Amino acid sequence: MPKDRFLARGVIRARRPPGKRPRTSQSDSESDAGDVENLEHQYGSDPDDASSADEFLETPAEKRLRLAKDYIGRVQQQQQAAAGDYDAEQIDRDLIAERLATDVQERAGRWSRRIAAHFAYAIDEALATRVLRGGHVLPPTCVAITPDARFVYSGGKDGALVKWHRESGRRLAVFRSARKKRPDHDAGHCDEILAVAVSSDGRYVATGGRDRRIHIWSVAEDRHLGVFHQHKDAVTGLAFRRGTNHLYSCSLDRMVKLWNIDDLGYMDTLFGHQDSIAAIAALQREQAVTVGCRDKTVRMWKIADDSQLVFRGGAATDQHRITKSLAAPDADPELAERNPRVRASIAAHHDELRALAAADAADFTEQCIDCVAMIDEECFVTGSDSGAICLWSVQKKKPVFIHHLAHGVFPSPTDAAEQQQPPIPPRPFWISALCAVPLTDLFLSASSDGAIRLWRMRSGKIPGFDLVNLIAVKGFVNGLSVCELPSDELLSLKRDIVVAAAVGQEPRLGRWNKMSARNVIKLYTLKALPQKSLQ
Repeated sequence: MPKDRFLARGVIRARRPPGKRPRTSQSDSESDAGDVENLEHQYGSDPDDASSADEFLETPAEKRLRLAKDYIGRVQQQQQAAAGDYDAEQIDRDLIAERLATDVQERAGRWSRRIAAHFAYAIDEALATRVLRGGHVLPPTCVAITPDARFVYSGGKDGALVKWHRESGRRLAVFRSARKKRPDHDAGHCDEILAVAVSSDGRYVATGGRDRRIHIWSVAEDRHLGVFHQHKDAVTGLAFRRGTNHLYSCSLDRMVKLWNIDDLGYMDTLFGHQDSIAAIAALQREQAVTVGCRDKTVRMWKIADDSQLVFRGGAATDQHRITKSLAAPDADPELAERNPRVRASIAAHHDELRALAAADAADFTEQCIDCVAMIDEECFVTGSDSGAICLWSVQKKKPVFIHHLAHGVFPSPTDAAEQQQPPIPPRPFWISALCAVPLTDLFLSASSDGAIRLWRMRSGKIPGFDLVNLIAVKGFVNGLSVCELPSDELLSLKRDIVVAAAVGQEPRLGRWNKMSARNVIKLYTLKALPQKSLQ
C-alpha cells in the first residue's frame, strides 16, 4: 500500500525540513515587532539613497536605520501634503508617532486601533444595504470578502460557490455542485458547502463542505485548482494564516489539518478535541483557535511548539449571574446616547433580564460552542447555544467577561391556543456567527433575532465589550464577514468597512427550524464618521 494512499490525484505531501521544528516564543515575536527590514518589501527602497555598491558595504544595522528613515520620510511627506498649513512639528509629534506605535502593535499581534466609536450612529439601511439575489437556490451557509474588497464569495446548501462583484452586485461566476457518479466530480462539491475562506494575498479561495472535501479555486482565473479529501467527516471551518498561503481546516471528525496551498500539499494533523469541531479562526502567528461543539472546550493550537492551550467553557446563565450583570455599570454610557436605537435595545435587554430574574426562569447552561473570532493573537470571543458571548484571554482558562443573552430570548407565544398548553420555558437566541476586524476593537455577532450587533472592546484594565450599533436583518444569519475598504492615506487609522451576511431560511448545520425569509447575501457599507460629527 503506498504511503500517501489518502491523498488525491495530483496532490503531494509537503515535507518539513529535517531536524526539529522551529520554536518561537513571545519574546521572539516582540523582538520581531521592532524590526523594520520588512518595510523594504512594503514601501520599497529609494534608489537615490544608496547605490547597489553601497548596499553591499552597509552593515545590517545601517540598513535598518536607512529603511526606518525612508519610512518616516514617506509618512511625513504624505501627511504634510494632506494637512496643508498645519504645523509640521506637531504632525511629527502626534500623527507620525501614533502611526509608528500602531504598526508596532499590529506586527506584535496586539489590537491597538480603536475604530468602533466611528460607527456609533444611526445607520440608514436603505442606503447602506445591497442585496445579492439569484445566486443560491437553497439557504447560503458562508460568505467571505477578498482583502481588496472587490469580490464576495458565498457558499450554500445547494453546493454552489458564487462569486459576486461587491460594488455593482453582479454575479460574476457560479461553480455548480457536481454529481458523484460523474468522472469529474472532484471539480466541485457534491453536497452542502459549509465554509469558505480567502487567502490574505487574494489569490486563492478555499471551500469545505459536507462531502468531506476541501476545494481550492483561483480568484483571478475563476478555475478549480485542486481538492483535498483527507477529512473523514464534514468540513465545518476554514481559515488562512495572514501573510502566508497556509490553510487551517476543522471538521466534524474532531481533527484540525494544515495545508500548503502554494504546493497544494498536506502538512500535518492535530488531535485533541473530544467532539466535533464547529469553527476555526487564525491571524498572523503560527497558531489557530478552534471550538468544540459538545466537549465545551476552546483550544489554541501552537503549531510551531507542538502544543495546545485548553480553555473550559460551559458558562451558566442563572438568576445570580443576571442580577450581577445588571448591577455592573456601563463602561461608556455616552456611547449609547449617540444612537437612539442602541439606547432602546439596551433598555429592552435590561428589562428582559429583570423579568427573567424576577420569575427565576433563567437557567441556561452552555452546551455547545458554535463560533469563534479572534480579536488579536491573545484575545478572542466565542458564541454558544446559551446566547452568551464570552471574551477569552490566553492568560486565563475561564472567560474574562461574559455577556449573557446577548441577542435576547425567543418571544412568548401570543396565540390563545398555545397559551392554554403548559408554559414553554424561555429559550435564548443562540449565537450563529461571529467576525472581527483584525487587530481593532470592533467585532460583530449575529443570530436569528433580526439584528446584527456591533460591539466595542473596552479599554483599560477591566475587560469587556459594549454594544455600539445594530443592523436589521430578517432570517438566519449563517455567516458573517467584514473587511476594511482600502484607503489612499497612509496615516488613516479609520476606514470604511463592508459587512457581508449570509442570510437564509434555515440554520447552517440543520433544518430543525425555518423562517419566512429570502435566501440572499446582504452587503452593508458603513462609513467611518469622525467622532466630532457623532456628538
